[in-house]
Amino acid sequence: MFRFKEEPESESRSSKDVMKSLFKVGLSKGKEEFIKGKLNAEHAIGLGQTPNVVPPGEADIEEHRTVEIGWHPVPGGQWIAKTALAKMITDRIHNYPDPTQHWAVIVGDYCHQLWMDEDLDIIYINEKLVKDKWTKYEVGKTKLNDEAVRQAGEMVIFQMREKQKAYNLISNNCQNFASNMLDAVQVGKHKELGTSLAVYQRVIGKGKVSDFFLEKLPEAEEQDERPPDQVVEHASQVMDETTPKLGTNETPR
Repeated sequence: MFRFKEEPESESRSSKDVMKSLFKVGLSKGKEEFIKGKLNAEHAIGLGQTPNVVPPGEADIEEHRTVEIGWHPVPGGQWIAKTALAKMITDRIHNYPDPTQHWAVIVGDYCHQLWMDEDLDIIYINEKLVKDKWTKYEVGKTKLNDEAVRQAGEMVIFQMREKQKAYNLISNNCQNFASNMLDAVQVGKHKELGTSLAVYQRVIGKGKVSDFFLEKLPEAEEQDERPPDQVVEHASQVMDETTPKLGTNETPR
């Protein structure tokens, strides 16, 4: 009788051990699959810092130049769309911006954009404009030269990282960066940008905005068609209307 009662208890302990082992194996496999998927995504979409292509020089003021926002498809971005996070977002809010559609701010011959490092934290990168690669929309004007625009891009990413370092499909993505950068470089905001750049460079202890550049920054003025406050609103509307939402049947218009 005594031995008979012990056997089920032993068997029960054995079953629990087996279940724990299987659970640990499952967790391990899940982690392996996540890492494998992350590495595949990193390889496919080229995560990490890239060389700066804007020629070295001093920040300066020029004649009015066109500011555009543009998008192109991202190879490998489908991996993000298939993650459990993406499914959770879809279940909760029914749609989110397509991560395979990447946005940037384009001024002159250069594209300025938010990207991700190997830890999926946001970084600033730029690249030479390849016109056939991008679908572009004119949204405003700037008087900043290429170096001033580059510095503005780095400052905007710094400010975004101060609030949240990690890339987020909803609140910390390329569209957010494009809106923030457009607000920084557009005509009508140059004096504010000069002040922000001076503060930013003091904080990071790297470089210094020249007094000559700050003195040349024009006072507030309006765009050719829209006042400054409406430029970002217009650009945000363009991005929203032309970015498909996953979890719905929407397509780009």
